[in-house]
Amino acid sequence: MNTSDDSGAETCVVCGKAVAGTSGVTHIYHDRRPFALCCPMCVDMFQRAPARFASGERPQSVVEDLLADLKWKNSSRW
Repeated sequence: MNTSDDSGAETCVVCGKAVAGTSGVTHIYHDRRPFALCCPMCVDMFQRAPARFASGERPQSVVEDLLADLKWKNSSRW
Protein backbone atom coordinates (compact mmCIF):
# COMPACT_ATOMS: atom_id res chain seq x y z
CA MET A 1 0.00 0.00 0.00
CA ASN A 2 1.43 3.32 -1.01
CA THR A 3 1.02 5.94 1.71
CA SER A 4 1.50 8.90 -0.59
CA ASP A 5 -0.86 10.60 -3.00
CA ASP A 6 -0.24 11.46 -6.67
CA SER A 7 1.85 14.50 -5.70
CA GLY A 8 4.12 12.38 -3.50
CA ALA A 9 2.74 13.86 -0.26
CA GLU A 10 2.36 11.33 2.54
CA THR A 11 -1.23 10.37 3.38
CA CYS A 12 -2.97 8.42 6.14
CA VAL A 13 -3.37 4.81 5.01
CA VAL A 14 -6.85 4.58 6.61
CA CYS A 15 -8.63 7.82 5.69
CA GLY A 16 -6.41 9.27 2.96
CA LYS A 17 -5.86 12.62 4.71
CA ALA A 18 -2.59 14.39 3.89
CA VAL A 19 -0.34 14.15 6.94
CA ALA A 20 2.64 16.30 5.92
CA GLY A 21 3.15 19.11 8.40
CA THR A 22 0.35 18.03 10.74
CA SER A 23 0.74 17.28 14.42
CA GLY A 24 -0.15 13.92 15.90
CA VAL A 25 0.99 11.88 12.91
CA THR A 26 2.37 8.46 13.74
CA HIS A 27 3.82 5.60 11.76
CA ILE A 28 3.09 1.96 12.50
CA TYR A 29 5.22 -0.76 10.98
CA HIS A 30 3.66 -3.89 9.53
CA ASP A 31 5.85 -6.44 7.78
CA ARG A 32 8.75 -3.99 8.19
CA ARG A 33 6.93 -1.31 6.17
CA PRO A 34 5.88 2.04 7.69
CA PHE A 35 2.27 3.19 7.42
CA ALA A 36 1.32 6.80 8.19
CA LEU A 37 -1.71 7.37 10.40
CA CYS A 38 -3.21 10.78 11.16
CA CYS A 39 -5.16 10.30 14.38
CA PRO A 40 -5.96 7.85 17.20
CA MET A 41 -9.09 6.60 15.42
CA CYS A 42 -7.09 5.69 12.32
CA VAL A 43 -4.46 3.99 14.49
CA ASP A 44 -7.24 1.91 16.08
CA MET A 45 -8.72 0.98 12.70
CA PHE A 46 -5.30 0.03 11.31
CA GLN A 47 -4.52 -2.14 14.34
CA ARG A 48 -7.78 -4.06 13.89
CA ALA A 49 -6.87 -5.16 10.34
CA PRO A 50 -3.23 -4.35 9.53
CA ALA A 51 -2.84 -7.05 6.88
CA ARG A 52 -5.87 -5.77 4.97
CA PHE A 53 -4.61 -2.17 4.92
CA ALA A 54 -1.06 -3.29 4.10
CA SER A 55 -2.23 -5.46 1.20
CA GLY A 56 -3.61 -2.43 -0.62
CA GLU A 57 -7.25 -3.37 -0.16
CA ARG A 58 -9.54 -0.38 -0.65
CA PRO A 59 -9.42 1.43 2.74
CA GLN A 60 -13.10 2.40 2.64
CA SER A 61 -14.11 -1.27 2.35
CA VAL A 62 -11.95 -2.25 5.31
CA VAL A 63 -13.29 0.58 7.47
CA GLU A 64 -16.91 -0.21 6.54
CA ASP A 65 -16.40 -3.87 7.52
CA LEU A 66 -14.75 -2.93 10.82
CA LEU A 67 -17.46 -0.40 11.71
CA ALA A 68 -20.21 -2.89 10.89
CA ASP A 69 -18.53 -5.43 13.16
CA LEU A 70 -18.28 -2.90 15.99
CA LYS A 71 -21.95 -1.93 15.62
CA TRP A 72 -22.98 -5.59 15.71
CA LYS A 73 -20.97 -6.22 18.90
CA ASN A 74 -22.48 -3.15 20.58
CA SER A 75 -26.07 -3.82 19.48
CA SER A 76 -26.73 -5.89 22.61
CA ARG A 77 -26.40 -2.74 24.69
CA TRP A 78 -29.51 -1.18 23.17
